[in-house]
Amino acid sequence: MNAKKLPMPLLASALGTLFVLNLALTLLSVAFYGLDTPLSHSLAGAAALFFVLFIISERYHPEPLLPRHLRSSLLLQISLWTRIFVTAVTYATWFMLAVAMYQLYGLGVPGIILSFVALLLIMLPGKALSEKLGRRMTSARTLLWGFMIVAGGLEGMAMTPSFWPVLLPGLLLTGFGAGMVRQAAAAERDLLTGDEYHYAILLGGWVRVSSTIVILALLILLLRNNPGQQGIENGFALLAALALAGVVTALMVPAKAKQNNVTARQSDNGRFRHQE
Repeated sequence: MNAKKLPMPLLASALGTLFVLNLALTLLSVAFYGLDTPLSHSLAGAAALFFVLFIISERYHPEPLLPRHLRSSLLLQISLWTRIFVTAVTYATWFMLAVAMYQLYGLGVPGIILSFVALLLIMLPGKALSEKLGRRMTSARTLLWGFMIVAGGLEGMAMTPSFWPVLLPGLLLTGFGAGMVRQAAAAERDLLTGDEYHYAILLGGWVRVSSTIVILALLILLLRNNPGQQGIENGFALLAALALAGVVTALMVPAKAKQNNVTARQSDNGRFRHQE
């Protein structure tokens, strides 16, 4: 069933977006101009200001970004946090892969595109395995294994990215695990019902775009401050740490929700119906 078209609160979404943009611009300013500059100080001050205004809006405004009656929903929080870590193991990984291919292997645009194609192709069997495992175990367990595989692959890529016999297996593990994670995260979200499901859809896209912007800005900062192979190693290590945070998030899924997950799959043959 399609999610209802719920309006995004204008004030809260504007303040949140302005905070994210100023935070990303602060990271980029530090990367290219340094920390002790008027531009970096101004952007950091603006980010802090919009963050405080966003918190005040969420606390007192009648239309917060996340409704107050949903703030105690652990499953919704896990769904939104998972979006951040899924972003780290997909879009941000593609960015780091492009940087590694260009700086360490001297590949141009065609070579980088081919590496993207290889990563996308290896995601397909990961997605298929996740769907198959979903008939036998909970999506939270599949999500856990997917993040663990990705963390191992990214850590391998972080060790010696300039040595392709190590980079290639890490790339394969990362792509395979990312396919599992994307499928399991979608299945876990689809188990939500009512307002939880609708706001997981509504806020999920905003969280994905915002986290992509901030993570990419942070990676650029790392690459600028640590040029060459050291920066690439640090970038992959950061993404591996975010994948491990995804493991922790998957472990936080309540046992009752895991049981409901199994019941839903067995009773409805893997097809989900959202209650209104």
